[in-house]
Amino acid sequence: MSSAVPYRVNDRPPASPVTTFLWQPRGAGRVQATGECPECRCVTTRIWEDVQYVTKGPSGPYTFDDGEPKYARCACPTWHVGRPAGVEKGCGASFYLTPPQGLSL
Repeated sequence: MSSAVPYRVNDRPPASPVTTFLWQPRGAGRVQATGECPECRCVTTRIWEDVQYVTKGPSGPYTFDDGEPKYARCACPTWHVGRPAGVEKGCGASFYLTPPQGLSL
């Protein structure tokens, strides 16, 4: 499957978070958000765990009841024209999501 939207790095600000994602707990210490990427309109999923690992070591724990938007990147399986080698998923967009009230890991 191919999208008419080419790969393009596009960072949306935290001031305009996406509110249409479906949030679901996925076992102890995991939360999954699924919805439409605001850039390419493909379905994408982001999973948060108790501790996320980044290049400099573990990061977290995440809290979801603080009302702060959470960072996400498009990870759709759609092939976007111009996607660089080594980037296996997504259209290049990053955006923020607003979790529902009372959600916790």
